Amino acid sequence: MAEITRHIRGGVPVAERARWQRGTIFYALMAQAVILLVSGFVVVVAPRLRSDPEFTAGRTVYLPQRELEHRVALSEFQQSAAQPLQLEKLVTSALLPPDLPALPTVPRTDFSPMDDAATLSRDAQALLGQSGFAGAVGGLKSAKSTAAFFGIEDSGERIVIVVNTSVSVRNKAQRRGVSWEHIQNEVRTLIDGLDAGTQFAIVQFSQAVRVFPDYLAPATTANRLAAREWVGRFLKGNPPVADDQVWFGHEAAFEAALRLEPDVVFLVTDGVLDRREVRNGRVAYPEVSYATFAESLRGFRRGSARDPRVHVIGFEMKGAGAEAMRKLAQSHGGRVREF
Repeated sequence: MAEITRHIRGGVPVAERARWQRGTIFYALMAQAVILLVSGFVVVVAPRLRSDPEFTAGRTVYLPQRELEHRVALSEFQQSAAQPLQLEKLVTSALLPPDLPALPTVPRTDFSPMDDAATLSRDAQALLGQSGFAGAVGGLKSAKSTAAFFGIEDSGERIVIVVNTSVSVRNKAQRRGVSWEHIQNEVRTLIDGLDAGTQFAIVQFSQAVRVFPDYLAPATTANRLAAREWVGRFLKGNPPVADDQVWFGHEAAFEAALRLEPDVVFLVTDGVLDRREVRNGRVAYPEVSYATFAESLRGFRRGSARDPRVHVIGFEMKGAGAEAMRKLAQSHGGRVREF
């Protein structure tokens, strides 16, 4: 019974069971071998059956960019060849100013060949001088003149005299022994000493401004005589303030002066930088700092190629006003004469 149990386990003989196990291992090994053969055929053998790629090109090489560049160059050549020859236009840069004043009204008279030619010439010169047309022609041959004003000398082709005619300046000048007639004579003497080709103007100010003339005029005989008469009649008192006025005091004066684009400016002042303002129906005159005043000057000069020298003749200048006028002259290459 024990012998039978040793040879038969679980109902299957031991020898037969060992034979089945060996068969199973054999079949597994055979399956793995088949799988390895198939994978080697697919991975290694199959690619060798395909031919290597070949790159070929035809005889004609088409370069669209080169052809486009050729067409563009050919088109530009044809356009330039088809255009007619153009001559450069003649351009004048300094004949006459664009803003010429109106010509004067000339009285109508009958021509007589017996009229004196010299008299006619003098009358024409006076009319042209008053109209400003002579100033436009004189601009073609401007001349530099040496000018002296209260002991300060400078030379220039475009000279503007700026005078503060307020009561405070007149009183301060009087206390320093300088009468208003003396100031007027200084203005006349400066203008009389100018060459005929030198241009000049006078700016009178207090809070408002009055200018003679409205443009830079040449210092011809007729214009010097007209300036002498204007100084005696108008260079005093306070010019009237306009309703639409924007600038006041020294700012208004320099706005008018720098608009004429001078190269030399002579300023008569007491150094008080103030500005007229209307507050709650009342007129006030607050002081303006030099920084604000200097900023206004830079705005007036914006777009102008000229940087004028500014000389200051000051009467009883004190404190911040005196310091402001010294800075003004120093920053513009000028001098200061204090009384």
